[in-house]
Amino acid sequence: MATARIRVRAEDVVLDGVDRQLLLALSRDGRQAAAGLAKSLGLSRQAVADRIRDLERRGVIRGYRADVDPRTLGLSVRAILRLTLEGSASLDKGKEVRRRLLANPMVRAIYHVSGEDCYVVEVVCRRIEDVNALLGDLHATRAIQSSRTAFVLETVLDKHGLGPLEPELIPE
Repeated sequence: MATARIRVRAEDVVLDGVDRQLLLALSRDGRQAAAGLAKSLGLSRQAVADRIRDLERRGVIRGYRADVDPRTLGLSVRAILRLTLEGSASLDKGKEVRRRLLANPMVRAIYHVSGEDCYVVEVVCRRIEDVNALLGDLHATRAIQSSRTAFVLETVLDKHGLGPLEPELIPE
């Protein structure tokens, strides 16, 4: 089950000690039963369920999902694209680049960044040719000034999302 995405500012989130413990436990295993969490936290099952619902409602917990290894699905090519938009490109062309990125299932993350590049994009796919096809599609918008591609040779660390959390990452 996934919850709706809600924009939350860190200064708007207030977490007490129980919320912190609950987030730590759920980040390690999001499938834990409320009864087991209640026992470990010294609360009733209903109190735990209410707190989880509140954390979801406030956008602290964004959802629950299976962590699937892309390689098991034949998605062994990972690339980082750095895109710079043409300064003279119309706003509509820039929006078209963004729309095409959002619509492409190989695109796993899009970061609008400061500096020389406009976007940093993470892609996962089966073949290098898939990356070339995506770049061709983006260049067809005539909004791309330049693109640079780095193929990932080895994943040393991948902590997409935040879980499992370390206690230091949860505000006091």
